[in-house]
Amino acid sequence: MRLIEPEDLRHADLFCGRPEVFPESWASRKHFSLYKETPRPCCALFFIKSDIRVSFFSHSGDTVIARRGDVVFIPQGALYHVSVEGGTPNCIDTYTVNFSLLDHAHESVILSEHIRLLSTRSEGLVELHFQKLNEAVHDSDEGGNLLSVRAALYALLDAVVSAASGAPDAYYAIRRGADALCREWNRNEKIETYAALCGVSKAYFYRCFREWTGKSPVEYRNAQRLSNAETMLRHTDMQIREIAEIIGFEDPFYFCRIFAKRFGLSPQKYRMTARGSEG
Repeated sequence: MRLIEPEDLRHADLFCGRPEVFPESWASRKHFSLYKETPRPCCALFFIKSDIRVSFFSHSGDTVIARRGDVVFIPQGALYHVSVEGGTPNCIDTYTVNFSLLDHAHESVILSEHIRLLSTRSEGLVELHFQKLNEAVHDSDEGGNLLSVRAALYALLDAVVSAASGAPDAYYAIRRGADALCREWNRNEKIETYAALCGVSKAYFYRCFREWTGKSPVEYRNAQRLSNAETMLRHTDMQIREIAEIIGFEDPFYFCRIFAKRFGLSPQKYRMTARGSEG
């Protein structure tokens, strides 16, 4: 098996099999020991959505304790048993996702060799993605649309990795506006508009956005625009002014200036150089 750290997962080109998702209530049962003697056949993500305490006891003697909002990774082959304190009658306490990841050599990929607490207090977006994956897997109308299921699993893994990085606290505060800005990177909407979607001030939106991405909202938007422009220059025959207009710059001269600052060449020279090297 190949080990990939969670923070490196976003940059890894991996294939996922069809996942299984099942919600559970722990009100009437307090133990789980199916894999105490039998190795777990696949990896799992375990999410706690209610006020319970879950203790994972591994075969090696290590203990991992998880509470509400926590995400736990359980590797393939793990030997362990579980003890639960609490539980809500007629309520979902946890989600478990059984899944497998493979690299291009068809080697199994794990995020840890041991049971590991990936993120804590990961309510909000992470919980939403567990719910969406559960819906995709069990959508009878779609007949278990595998494309939708895999897309939901990748989105869940991305949300969990983001939560593990510590960024979500800032992101959750401005989620609605940040998502809108990211979708509308080629529009010239004022940043105040996105702040208003979250009910926060422009200054607070800027501060949270920078904490989440490392860039200001305007820097992030321009980075998206320039990255798309670079691809258009290499792979289309559109004129420079057309590209500038499509990605959201009303002034093509301003576009050329910041493109040259970013890539060290004007858009026209960049296109010529890129196509020369490809030839």
